[in-house]
Amino acid sequence: MKRIKDFILFLTVLAVLLSLFELIGQNFLFKDKLYFVNDIDHRMIPNSREDINSDGIRSKVEASNFSEDALNIIILGDSFIYGESVVYNKTIPQMLEAKVRANQPERQINVANFGWVSSSPLLSLRLLKDIGKKYNPKIVILTIDMTDFQDDIKYLHLLERKGIYSALDLIPITILTIRKTISAIGFECLHEAVFGFPIRRFFVTDKPLSETKSYFVYIQNSIDKIYYFSKNELGAKFILFVFPRGYQYSDKESPNNWEKSEYQVLGPFAHEPFKYFEQIKFKVSYPIISLLPNFQNSNVFPTVLDDDPHWNEAGNKIAVDAIYQYCYDNGYFD
Repeated sequence: MKRIKDFILFLTVLAVLLSLFELIGQNFLFKDKLYFVNDIDHRMIPNSREDINSDGIRSKVEASNFSEDALNIIILGDSFIYGESVVYNKTIPQMLEAKVRANQPERQINVANFGWVSSSPLLSLRLLKDIGKKYNPKIVILTIDMTDFQDDIKYLHLLERKGIYSALDLIPITILTIRKTISAIGFECLHEAVFGFPIRRFFVTDKPLSETKSYFVYIQNSIDKIYYFSKNELGAKFILFVFPRGYQYSDKESPNNWEKSEYQVLGPFAHEPFKYFEQIKFKVSYPIISLLPNFQNSNVFPTVLDDDPHWNEAGNKIAVDAIYQYCYDNGYFD
């Protein structure tokens, strides 16, 4: 009888401590760290700035400017498309719009920036379904980079709320603490078993493709769904561009980068994701274009910010020139 009472007392104390931990964590210590839990899409607030329109995308114009008779292009992506640390007219979508207009001044050209910080193909698909038709796109461009592989898996698990994620609304601080602890210790197998994806953010360039390929199904599923939605629901052509990070084409870029400890610069598996897309490019119904050669063969330096992993204006220009040239050569602007 005493053992039962002791066990009940233990559970009671544990419940009280857990409740206090969650109360303090959710309302004070980690109040601003739960946006992925509370709002997985974490889109920008509409009209919150001069360059954020009423749909919450980085645009100084509204969807009504994208008339049906214009050449409208939607570019999907994360912070590289949004334009982290660059001014509005030096973002990839705005630079592409200016370049197309300069070469076809007689036409109405509009490029919509559907990128935002820490987005992924899965979240881009959700945004495209919500507001894509309003922008009357003739072309939908999806860009992906090396963080999207883990992000797509993470966001899907957060949306499905299965396994350990089913308790996320009740004890988010506890679950996040467990994940951080497992990550800090380096129990990779345990992390994958409990949370469903590898610990390291850039796991796709940590190991040979044969060891990570099983996780590519998540991002591939999102890419395929964007293609089918663009084709069948929007009547738009679809192109996938794969962006490299600075550590995949140079050992000199961004020497003070805050995330440089998360990957091996020019490591033996740095190009494994590009090998994957080379393998599947003839099996899918849409073009897949790697921008790795464009950055490898460029004499421009630097292309990345000194203390941040994002491209500077020069890096954005290399990407824009490559996107423009592919679209021009293959008649997408006709």
